[in-house]
Amino acid sequence: MESMNDSFNVQIQTVPPGIEPPHSRQSHPKMAPGPSVPLEIKYANASDLGALVSIEIRSFPSSNYMRSTYKGCDPLAVHTFKTVCSLEHFAKSDCHILAGVDSETGETIAYSRWNIPAIYGVERAVDTSLSIDAQAQMQNAWAYAPKLNKGTYTFYEEMIKRSRNRHLKQTDIVLELLCVLPEYQRMGIGSAFLKWGIEKADASNARIYLEATMEGVPAYLKHGWKIIEEIRLEYTERGGEGSQTFALMIREPQGTGF
Repeated sequence: MESMNDSFNVQIQTVPPGIEPPHSRQSHPKMAPGPSVPLEIKYANASDLGALVSIEIRSFPSSNYMRSTYKGCDPLAVHTFKTVCSLEHFAKSDCHILAGVDSETGETIAYSRWNIPAIYGVERAVDTSLSIDAQAQMQNAWAYAPKLNKGTYTFYEEMIKRSRNRHLKQTDIVLELLCVLPEYQRMGIGSAFLKWGIEKADASNARIYLEATMEGVPAYLKHGWKIIEEIRLEYTERGGEGSQTFALMIREPQGTGF
């Protein structure tokens, strides 16, 4: 089994606002010089899930999915429901949930969730046990649901299931979620999380699959992912607002990673 430390530290260089890498560029250019952000990436504990859900909600404020699914819902109820749902992910042995912490302020500013098949021997360097209360909440998650739009909620879940049934191999690593607080975006923090997964995938000769919003596609293209399909969800068909397009992407193993 691969032995892993609880955390590792990286220095992130700030990219000046307005500078975007070309969408088609596959090389990995150096970050532009600027103030560094001391970032610690570490495994999240169950007690961190509430803070991570807050980051997820704040990271996608204009998402048509969020607006269509949770319109009119009490924000606290949405947070509670999503936190309880995250317990199911935390309890899975193949699920690796990482938190990004600003080492200067101690604030958690980003997180990612990976599914890494057990065959690769990547150990979760964290206590994965849940309290009795948390286990009970996990088993009855829908009791905590606000009055959400189940039509758009299931629409998205069905898309994820169909897409993975069509494209995913049992040996694939999956990047299920990556989010960074808005005020910390465009600083290379997302790339630091990608580096964590890419290094493990390339060392194991494994593919990485993900579903991306179109806003996130350029960053994934830059780091070696390719689009294999685009899917458009018309939320108006399920009582929601607008639509949203997702790119299904796969990164083939490239040996040395970054």
